[in-house]
Amino acid sequence: MTVRLRVSGDPEEIEVMLKVLGVIFDFTGSGRLYPNRGSRGVRVYLTARIPWAGERDQSRRGDGPQ
Repeated sequence: MTVRLRVSGDPEEIEVMLKVLGVIFDFTGSGRLYPNRGSRGVRVYLTARIPWAGERDQSRRGDGPQ
């Protein structure tokens, strides 16, 4: 399962937030920071994947790991 994200804010705060979220999610994307239009801060576009999502789906069907 993947989800596309846009994170917007202060560059230092975005860096901290992505480190925290990186404990749970696997991120792909360039990580390039873009200046926000019409407001302060920057934004970054990423794709987040839950690493165990496939395993959880399999166990729900009864044929996954025990």
